[in-house]
Amino acid sequence: MRIIKTSTTLLLCLIFLKIFGQENQNKYSINVSLTGFKNNTKFYLVNLDSTKNIDSTYLNQGKLVFNGSVSEPVTFRLYPENDDVYFNLWIENKKITVKGDRNNFSDLQVKGSPLNKIYFSVLKKHAHLDKLRDSLTDQAIKETDNAKSRIIWKEINKIDDETLKIRLESISSFKPSLITINELYFLRNDLTTDSLKMFFDMFPQKLKKTKYGEVINQYLITNDLKVGSFAPDISGLSLDNNKVNLSDYKGKVILLDFWASWCGPCRYSNKSLANLYQKFKDEGLIILSFSIDTDNNNWKSISMEDNITWTNISDLKGLYSKQAAAYKIRSIPKSFLIDKNGKIVEILTGFSQNTERLLENNITELLK
Repeated sequence: MRIIKTSTTLLLCLIFLKIFGQENQNKYSINVSLTGFKNNTKFYLVNLDSTKNIDSTYLNQGKLVFNGSVSEPVTFRLYPENDDVYFNLWIENKKITVKGDRNNFSDLQVKGSPLNKIYFSVLKKHAHLDKLRDSLTDQAIKETDNAKSRIIWKEINKIDDETLKIRLESISSFKPSLITINELYFLRNDLTTDSLKMFFDMFPQKLKKTKYGEVINQYLITNDLKVGSFAPDISGLSLDNNKVNLSDYKGKVILLDFWASWCGPCRYSNKSLANLYQKFKDEGLIILSFSIDTDNNNWKSISMEDNITWTNISDLKGLYSKQAAAYKIRSIPKSFLIDKNGKIVEILTGFSQNTERLLENNITELLK
């Protein structure tokens, strides 16, 4: 009987440890110690992938505590209310401590997170260049002499080239990890297809199958798009949950527009799209907006506010959408005017007052 009782007790202990051990592994705890801020200063944690404020709390005797969970490691930003300082770090389901001062907020010390150890080791290699670039950018913005401004921007371009080399060296020299494949994800537009493939091949399949790896892979299988290229087919769900393919509008003149509810210039662009739609919808123009959003409620709310009555779809994967990667979208708004044969006849990046006029002229010609 004693043996049975002991075995039963041991079994219960193992179950207890297993259950509560798993629970602890599925949560993060961030303990922050800060100096240089007033007591009761409000701090926020924002998920940089979704741009959502995940949590907020008030500084109490120099201490902040954040608790929660993430389904996968992700970059967060810690920042105080009504201040211009911020600090980026990776959050994983571990006990993480952060310590530092207001005057060196970009250089807080993080412990308890293996990913952050790698992350800050990579950042440290080009931190001096980042600070120099920020300083020169401020100068360029304030400079009223165009000639002097051009000289400053040339220096900034040189710094960007040097920083790129350092970041690529880090990808090569550090052991493959979520940090280094994330670095390659951010550099995907700065490399030729051959170079991107060479670096991507350094990673094991497990990392290639992450959201960063999937976007990179989509880049590799996508030809460079230019005027005269055939528009790749993409798909998404509308707000009423119907699947829509670009190919559904074969034989039509299509304006494919990539946007997001959180993008200010996109909101201005939507006004121009509304004007174009009202003018040309009866003549056969199709406008297909693809949202780089992750939050269905935000997407729906802004779509209604901007009076988007044309076809409006998304896969709600944000910047990690393979559909957007098929068009190598890095910044928005970005539009592709496609003729009846499925060829791209105009690529427009950003928004300006001339955009609507240019599109109107081109659409008029294509609809003839």
